Amino acid sequence: MPKSIFFLMFKETTILIVLSRVVEFLGIITTIFLMFKGYKLRYVYIVGGVVVLSLIFSLSGLLAREYFEYIALGDLLLTASVLGGVIFYVSRNPEKTKDFTPPENCRCPVCKVQIIKEDELCTMKIGGYTYYFDSCDHMIKLMKEAEFFLSRNDLPRGEVKDIYVKAVDTGNWKKIENVHIVEEEGVYRAYEKPQDGKESIDLKELLEDFKNKMRGGES
Repeated sequence: MPKSIFFLMFKETTILIVLSRVVEFLGIITTIFLMFKGYKLRYVYIVGGVVVLSLIFSLSGLLAREYFEYIALGDLLLTASVLGGVIFYVSRNPEKTKDFTPPENCRCPVCKVQIIKEDELCTMKIGGYTYYFDSCDHMIKLMKEAEFFLSRNDLPRGEVKDIYVKAVDTGNWKKIENVHIVEEEGVYRAYEKPQDGKESIDLKELLEDFKNKMRGGES
């Protein structure tokens, strides 16, 4: 075999090995990220499983050296495709892929009652802490009375983000910007599609005002 051909094959094999290791490393990082950012375990298992499968393929390639390039290429394509697909899906569909189950003995910060039912559960992240509310009504009232809760030291100041609500009419999780908050007999409820004649409150103004209050005085 001419040296030039041998060198080219060696170079291609080395590139495949390096790329496979890089993709595996990204897979490990993604698995850890999904686990600690509160995504459903199925997505953690999918990414973690494909990384383990990639390592098995790599060992198989060492045992079957004559097919090493084909095994390495197939491993790279499979791992990269699954990893890219999961990352794309969870980034575009956080409402479907995040696990909103409240921790054990979790209490609503407004009424201080332990959360048992999850029919109208809501969640909000302030700074580095995630709060769970037993109803949309309590979360909206907290937003409207932020200064009161801040004065009692019931809330930390910080950046407000990741606000999700469970729509009462569909049971689907949605970002708060994608629902309609309707006041019914003094109680606020979140709807994906409110009934005709029911007016929703101005969420944009309420959210902006609440975020500014929580951000104020932040160190």
